[in-house]
This record gives sequence, C-alpha cells and structure tokens, in this order.
Amino acid sequence: MCDSYHLPCQCGNKSADLFFGKMVLNQQAVLYLHCPECSSGHDPLQSDTVWDNGWMLTFDMAIVKSHASTFGVNAGDITAEWIFDQGYITWVGITPEDIASRNREREELQTLAKTDLRAYLAAMREWGIGREKRFSDQGWRKMRG
Repeated sequence: MCDSYHLPCQCGNKSADLFFGKMVLNQQAVLYLHCPECSSGHDPLQSDTVWDNGWMLTFDMAIVKSHASTFGVNAGDITAEWIFDQGYITWVGITPEDIASRNREREELQTLAKTDLRAYLAAMREWGIGREKRFSDQGWRKMRG
C-alpha cells in the first residue's frame, strides 16, 4: 500500500498532496514545498530540488540516498528529479493541487447526472479529455512523454 501526505507551502498560502509510491520513503524525506509565488529567487539547479511549473519540492537527499539499494541504483545517480519522476515522491495526480481541483470540477458536473444521464456521461468524458490536454499544454512533468 502507498501513502500520501498533505504538505503546506512555505508561505502557508497553498499546499500540495504528495504521493509516496512503493512504500519506501515518507514525509521525512521532504524538506520544503514552495508554490510558484514563493519559489522565485531560489536556485533552479539545486540537485535536491525538483521543479514543476514553478512549484519547488526539496528533498532530504541523505534520507533519499540511504534507500539507494532499495531503488536498485547507485546513491550518486539519485537526483530529486529521478525520485519524483519514478514516483517515489510525487504529486497525488498530475498537479500539486489536483485532488482539490478534480473534486471541485467533478462536483460541478454532478448536478447534470440527476437530470440527464447521457449528457452527464458525455460531459464527464469531455472533461477528462480536456483536463489531460490542459495539463499537457501547461507543461506539468507527469504529462511529459
């Protein structure tokens, strides 16, 4: 079973839902989360940090690298981007706020289900496809090939 964790941004104005895949790492491996508003001015080339559309997620690389044998790679080859892209610590969903936005958007469509089931199913299908396209157009990491 995998774990998730709700983490507030350093500024306290936003938050992200993090997914800890494969039950290897947990929230102790995460040092900081910065939203696009408070990430400006930070070094984008830090090896302990992954960037995604202005969001900055910084890991405790000593903790992360202590699990290198579990990952099946050399500790020196592990980067924050690798951890994120391999799903060991990543967003729940496509974006940091995907759970909240997805639930809000779905709730708006729920009223249609009570009045016109066919229209609701068509709207849900269109919503799902449009949502993926929007995330891809916005350049979120998880939507990259």
